[in-house]
Amino acid sequence: MTEVVEDDSNANGGGGVRLFRDAPIGIVFDRANEYQGPLKRPRIIPREEVDEKSKKFRQQIKSAAVDGNDIIASAKQAREKFLAKLAAREAAAKLKAQKEEERVAELKKIRGERWLPAIARQMRLK
Repeated sequence: MTEVVEDDSNANGGGGVRLFRDAPIGIVFDRANEYQGPLKRPRIIPREEVDEKSKKFRQQIKSAAVDGNDIIASAKQAREKFLAKLAAREAAAKLKAQKEEERVAELKKIRGERWLPAIARQMRLK
């Protein structure tokens, strides 16, 4: 329940909006900044009629129009690019996992199988 209130504390003398009865004025209407419409009428310049069969008009339409085949081709290229990135990510993840396994195997050789209790438990379960 918003309430429009005239408040004496407002220096401009304009009203404001309060969300609650005891709340301070939140939105103050400033009458000096009201929108004023255009003072002059717009000058509309008559234009030449467009010949829809002209070469210039056809070129303008062609430059603005989009061919469905172009959209499908660009979507296919984007899909191939995404699949290539996905394959590269998967290959990088596999390589990282392989390096980690090699590191763990090397640590097992150096420190023995009990060097890390979590890894030792996993190895016993396998």
